[in-house]
Amino acid sequence: MEIYGNHFRYPKLWIKRGDEDEIDIESITPNLRYRGDDEDPIVTNSYTTNLGSDGSFFTGSTIDKNVINAKFYFKFGDWWDYKLAKHDIYKYFSSKDVYRLRTDGEPGIVKYVRAGNFTIAPMETYSNVATFTIPFDNPSGYKYSLTTSDQLMRYDQEAWPLYGGNIPNGEDPAYHFIDKQSFRVYNASDIAVDPYFQRHELNIIMQHFGPGFKLINNTNQTSWTYKGTLGSNDRLILEGINTFKNGQLDNNNTDFGYIKLEPGWNEFSVSGANDLDITFSFPFIYVG
Repeated sequence: MEIYGNHFRYPKLWIKRGDEDEIDIESITPNLRYRGDDEDPIVTNSYTTNLGSDGSFFTGSTIDKNVINAKFYFKFGDWWDYKLAKHDIYKYFSSKDVYRLRTDGEPGIVKYVRAGNFTIAPMETYSNVATFTIPFDNPSGYKYSLTTSDQLMRYDQEAWPLYGGNIPNGEDPAYHFIDKQSFRVYNASDIAVDPYFQRHELNIIMQHFGPGFKLINNTNQTSWTYKGTLGSNDRLILEGINTFKNGQLDNNNTDFGYIKLEPGWNEFSVSGANDLDITFSFPFIYVG
């Protein structure tokens, strides 16, 4: 628990299982308390060794799967209460679904995990308190913003990741632009959003009336060109590395390019579409 002056406050954990609604973890069974969690990012460096050469040569690094250890305890009146509570807990966490975790320490950040094996037991013989730790596998190794970039502007301050972490002072980022030939997009992530090499989520939604056009991120020189013709009611989405027109795959009308967002500001330009209506929708990504 956390101590504030002479007051005690238990940390809070909200959890969402599969497509179910998010709930307070303490509603699973009576007298259950969340005691916080702990995690560390895992970076794996790769090397190669050449015969006849001393040492090894660095070839790259990746952010690997990590484990989030969430700690709990609950009080019970007698042995039968203990068995019922234990059943409630195992029942909830024995699902094969993905769980989304969110805490009051980072209310705007979520983690997508799967529950590992854990043991529930009284603290000691004849004790009326049981403790346990659930190791949640985090396959991506990342944490994400609760909302996507275009949704974030419509939420109150609580939804901002890390209470405003990585958000620039003095300027509110925008993710929707109309009739602009140049604009800039802010990536509040710790890392680059790269839908090609890292398969990160990045949706760019566009509307334009007329022939093809080109979108360029001048910050890193990634670009994407559309070669087809669009009507006033057509909707084009660059979903990662695939292009969809009105929900139908339309890669053949592109140059098979893609857009990558560097951390911080990304300077964009548009050629061939003075009337472009464009929205950038992606979750911010955090590593620690």
